[in-house]
Amino acid sequence: MKLIKENTVLKVFSLFLALLLWLIVFNVSNPEQKGTRTVELNILNRDAFSSENKTWEVDRNTITVSYTVRSNQANSVKASDFNVYIDLNDYSITGSVPVYVELKNTENGGTIQDIVAKPSVVHVTVEDLQTKKFTLTTHRRGKEKDGYIVSSIHTEPEIIYATGAESAIGRISSVGVLINVDGLSESTSGKEKVVFYDANGKTIDDLENVSLSQQEAEYTVVVHKKKDLQISATTVGTPQSGYSLEGISVSPKTVSVSGNENLLEGIGSITLPALDISSVNSDVVKKYSLEDFLPKGLSLTEPNNTVTVKAKIQKNTESAKETKETEESIKSTEESASESQTESSSGMEDGAEKKKESKPGAFSEKKGTEEENHQNTAEGKSAGTETKS
Repeated sequence: MKLIKENTVLKVFSLFLALLLWLIVFNVSNPEQKGTRTVELNILNRDAFSSENKTWEVDRNTITVSYTVRSNQANSVKASDFNVYIDLNDYSITGSVPVYVELKNTENGGTIQDIVAKPSVVHVTVEDLQTKKFTLTTHRRGKEKDGYIVSSIHTEPEIIYATGAESAIGRISSVGVLINVDGLSESTSGKEKVVFYDANGKTIDDLENVSLSQQEAEYTVVVHKKKDLQISATTVGTPQSGYSLEGISVSPKTVSVSGNENLLEGIGSITLPALDISSVNSDVVKKYSLEDFLPKGLSLTEPNNTVTVKAKIQKNTESAKETKETEESIKSTEESASESQTESSSGMEDGAEKKKESKPGAFSEKKGTEEENHQNTAEGKSAGTETKS
């Protein structure tokens, strides 16, 4: 009996020793190690603010989960083993909401321990809900086949409504679809996803909490053949006498049009109405709208639809010569008249001078005569006296 008791004690001790040895070996060969997984954040009670016509936005979409696991199980732990979530009913005035984490895979429940969510709190922003109306725009990628052009693009629907936080809606400048037209030589149709564009025309990809009235839009691309047409112009009437038409110019000289191929084959140029130059003595310029002269079924491929026609008017050479001779004759006549007037004035001055000089001579001659008469009288008196004696 004593021997049995001693054997039992020995057996229990041996078993304990073996278990302890196993634990030591197990911990050495299969130690615990820490691991992390990035897990998507789930959100409960998403409509918590709907009754107040408000919307919300969380500052992050994923949470890092840290845990402890035996090394032989480390590779079997996946992000899908965890359920990380917040409940919007936990929202406080500070905007902080606690993060919860649960282990979904119960098979690893005994090996995964010390599970912690980092961060343990997320920030939720609550804003007024806004709905805005946008006209759906179209954007092209690529280039049509040479000789062809996209005449128009039609979309269905034409109007899109975007609903979301005021700050998010404020970032949206336009809503549209991007359509690939590379190598197109015929009309086509299809569907494309509706995307957001900012004020610089760049796509906005991070507006997850903005909803659209329609996620996709149907489109139809109309492709036509294009052709360059010559623009011709003529004149009517005759310029003023002494003037003639030097030439007529058209700017631009050609225009690109698109439309039905049969119509394009039957037209090679556009003739504008004759430019009236009747009785003019200077250049005549007139502008025309090309759309007014295009056959129905054709359209311009460029926005500029104005053409300028100019009739250059010149003065005839003979007329110019006659005019010059006339001007020279008039000038010569004026110069002759001026010279005659100058000579006449000079003659009058010379006559006056001569007249002035002749007056003293006449006075001297008269004085001499008077003296001669006085002498003769004296001699007569003397002769009379002698006779009397």
